[in-house]
Amino acid sequence: MNFFVNQAMGIGNSGVEHAEFYRAKRFDQAGLPYRFVFVELIKNLHDAMNRWNLKPDQVINMWEYFVLGPDYGQKGLQKTIQPHSNMVIDDTQTNRMMETVTDSGLRINEYYVKRANPEKPETLLVSLDRVELFNEATGQRKATYRVQKQPKHDTEIVNIHLFAQPDGAHLYFENIVQLKRYFFTQLDALFEGKSTFIIDRGEANEVALMNAPERNWNLVDVIHADHLSDRKVASAPLWNNYYEYVLTHMNQINRLVVATELQRQDLLIDFPDAAEKIVTIPVGGVSDDVNEFQARQLGSPLKLVTISRLAAEKHIDLIIKAVIELHQEGKAVTLDIYGQGGEMGKLQKAIQDGDAGDYIQLKGQTNHPEQVYPQYDAFISASYSEGFGLTYIEAMNAALPVITFDARFGALELVHDEQNGFLQHFKRDDEAYNISQLKAGIERLLAVKDYSRLQTQVVASVSDYRDQVIADKWGRLINEL
Repeated sequence: MNFFVNQAMGIGNSGVEHAEFYRAKRFDQAGLPYRFVFVELIKNLHDAMNRWNLKPDQVINMWEYFVLGPDYGQKGLQKTIQPHSNMVIDDTQTNRMMETVTDSGLRINEYYVKRANPEKPETLLVSLDRVELFNEATGQRKATYRVQKQPKHDTEIVNIHLFAQPDGAHLYFENIVQLKRYFFTQLDALFEGKSTFIIDRGEANEVALMNAPERNWNLVDVIHADHLSDRKVASAPLWNNYYEYVLTHMNQINRLVVATELQRQDLLIDFPDAAEKIVTIPVGGVSDDVNEFQARQLGSPLKLVTISRLAAEKHIDLIIKAVIELHQEGKAVTLDIYGQGGEMGKLQKAIQDGDAGDYIQLKGQTNHPEQVYPQYDAFISASYSEGFGLTYIEAMNAALPVITFDARFGALELVHDEQNGFLQHFKRDDEAYNISQLKAGIERLLAVKDYSRLQTQVVASVSDYRDQVIADKWGRLINEL
């Protein structure tokens, strides 16, 4: 069995989850078995699965497995129930216990405590201290753990007990890595044949899988972003924190997958003997059927779109400011922004401050970008780093040129200046310069004489990213292990 190992998924997801969703379809196309594996406790998991069209037997959650048992692991959740929750409050109006029954049949009791605030000793903090998990159908307690405060406001799960496991076992694990190692060993035994764990996120998952005694599985690690912080000292590159563990334990994995050939070549600078181990497989692609598009010329106003998480690293506020400045200069440009995230309030304020509500709109989440793109003239991004750029590919397949910064690695690999889009230089520490560069990219598009010819070039540029091509690459990788 092939396992896609991740932390969690939700209603709104990052590029990592979307890469997994896409990979699952290519595994289906190649006839390869797989399971999504999520190791965090996710109260709304099955609601999220429904939203993203995942079937019960495609997903295994670690905590649901410990509560519901091996049959759940093999067959998936067989039925759902009505979820509900209740907070117990003490006579000081302090939250003391949250009882949640999930639609998967887990009853989760979360116990809160009041502690002195180390930063403000005169105040108290209410924080999660202990969690119990029950099987709602049987009433059996199946797991407990403590939540321990760590420096810099992080928390860690410790002192984990599992009850009434196979053969009635009561098991104890000091920390989450030990628990995950046991869980992965259980998954390995659950299905016939050799297991391949494809790690998409989580250093603790890497530690658990790489250091397991008597390990008998294949390990594939996937890099979803720029792996490098800097290479000022050639003999000691400074890695992106998220990928430091795997890049300092390359001898422990069978394959390292990156989304672009540019990133593979960059990694080979530091790992010149790993040419066979480091493999390029795009994390997104387009239908094998060549997209039919309506050739046309640009109209007025120019209609721009961006689709992404509303996160700080996406720098969507720079796009808003660029469009506002162009509008103030008399250029007819509109911008629609699709997505959800923590920057929603900041972006709303930027639109309001610029009195731009008539021509810049926040459109919310969409699960059907292929229906959105044909309504627009171009896709625009302001990311300083793109591991691949799935939305770029989706937009180009709809004949939309892409305006973007010349960011490593996705933008540089996918966008060819004036052929299928417009690459603009950027400076990480100069917001005004970056806004001017986005304006310049939009103005270059406005100056295009033959937009229909540009559309044709855009669609032709995605031919190497057809679904079957990518399915074949995964098939070759798995069969070689």
